[in-house]
Amino acid sequence: MLTPLLLASLVLLGGCQKQTEASRTGLIYCSEGAPQTFNPQLANSGATLDASARPLYDRLLESDPATLTLRGGLALDWAVSEDGLTYTLNLRQDVLFHHTAWFSPSRPFNADDVVFTWQRLLDNLHPYHHVSGGQYPYFSSLGLDQLLRQVRANGPHQVVFELNRPDASFLATLASDYAVVLSAEYGQAMLAAGTPALLDSRPIGTGPFRFKAYRHNEFIRFERHPGYWRGPAPLEQLVYDITPKSSKRLAKLLTGECDVMSYPSASQLSVIQQHDDLTLAVQPGMNVAFLALNTRKPPFNKVQVRQAIASAINVPNLLQAVYFGTGQGANSLLPPRSWGYDPSSPVRKQDLARARTLLEEAGLPQGFDMQVLVGPGSRPYNPDALKTAQLIRNDLAEVGIRLRIVQQEDPVIEQRLRRGNYDSLLSGWMADNADPDNFFRQLLSCNAVAQGNNDSRWCNPAFDQLLDDAVGSGQLSFRLRNYYYAQRMLNEQLPLIPLAHALRIQASRKDVLGLELMPFGGTSFNQVHRK
Repeated sequence: MLTPLLLASLVLLGGCQKQTEASRTGLIYCSEGAPQTFNPQLANSGATLDASARPLYDRLLESDPATLTLRGGLALDWAVSEDGLTYTLNLRQDVLFHHTAWFSPSRPFNADDVVFTWQRLLDNLHPYHHVSGGQYPYFSSLGLDQLLRQVRANGPHQVVFELNRPDASFLATLASDYAVVLSAEYGQAMLAAGTPALLDSRPIGTGPFRFKAYRHNEFIRFERHPGYWRGPAPLEQLVYDITPKSSKRLAKLLTGECDVMSYPSASQLSVIQQHDDLTLAVQPGMNVAFLALNTRKPPFNKVQVRQAIASAINVPNLLQAVYFGTGQGANSLLPPRSWGYDPSSPVRKQDLARARTLLEEAGLPQGFDMQVLVGPGSRPYNPDALKTAQLIRNDLAEVGIRLRIVQQEDPVIEQRLRRGNYDSLLSGWMADNADPDNFFRQLLSCNAVAQGNNDSRWCNPAFDQLLDDAVGSGQLSFRLRNYYYAQRMLNEQLPLIPLAHALRIQASRKDVLGLELMPFGGTSFNQVHRK
């Protein structure tokens, strides 16, 4: 955390610096991390989504940020067959792809682009399926290769999705930030040139900004797409200044080196509020922070141990010391804003006596040693994972559980997760759409274990059946009943211990207007302009 003296020094030093050309003619956004790719379908990373999904691309459908209801994107409207197996979408006409120094499209967006995008994901024999690693974690965790039977064009402006079974969450999937639409013509051109990977590293989309340059771990430069179908963005250019440390992002915001700062830590909010030239945007978040326990490794395979850990954690203390009033305690993976949230979910309170009793029942009256993996920096769902881990360590020590904190970089943690070489992980989830299935299936389904998204490695066929039956029904009451059952099962089994739901917060300079903070992550710069 920056001290007031250091902050004052930074302001004095930076006050006489001239703003860069980019900040005079556009906007500089201090982002928290570097993208793994510029095709969000290939990654499961918030930094990748933030740097690609909204600036560069569009989706067939969109989620309204205020109401979370679905609305048209690249699709004007849609119809679903009575049996729930066929989705027909009518596409917008005259939507233009980006013109760049390395590619000039010869035609507007059409159904061929949708087919190309989805066939790449689904068809192992597609020439692009294995390009750039050939892993599509979001779609694989959903099991879309088993769900979708066919994606076909019905003329240039209509596309048809045929499913193998009904799935009431499918439209929400089409609105996910992962469900961007690529250019088939660009893909064919790069394939013919022998450089297919450029499709993912030098992107062409239909979004409000087009890609200009990227310097690894330093910056991304975008420029306005003048032919954007919603109308050209007011900003001429947009620069992502990649600044992983929250203290440095704040310093740059204070000195005017950045116009917008991603993910200020909760402890920095009072500093930001003291500056008249800064403002905060706040949005209820569709997220959850949790402690994931590796249920395939003793003693975490015992439900009594998982319940004991949950009983020992003092969540109100976490909220006070880590979130500073910017979060609420989680008694379910689903935030209360979700339509699937069970309001009867019991509020979990610290109960050290119960924790000790449960450890005795598990044959561990003296406690045990365990490790927790913690990633660097802040996250949308947890402003300070290291401090969270330290507080949990203190709580667990009260019942004889000796917790060792292991802080490592994300790539190292990902390797350990793939190998199953860990006890527990402090992590969380930012939803991609408003459907409850997005939380449950991505985080806890058996299929998600194989895809690496299920950090608890918990697989329960009865839980999966609840999810499958829910999306297979068109009746909201039936779906709600199943999601309530699912939450009660998770409250008993606790493969993931929910900790908190965080508000989404973004800091910016007051002359920046029109920012739209998205409930599912990312920021829309489409309408940003200066006072």
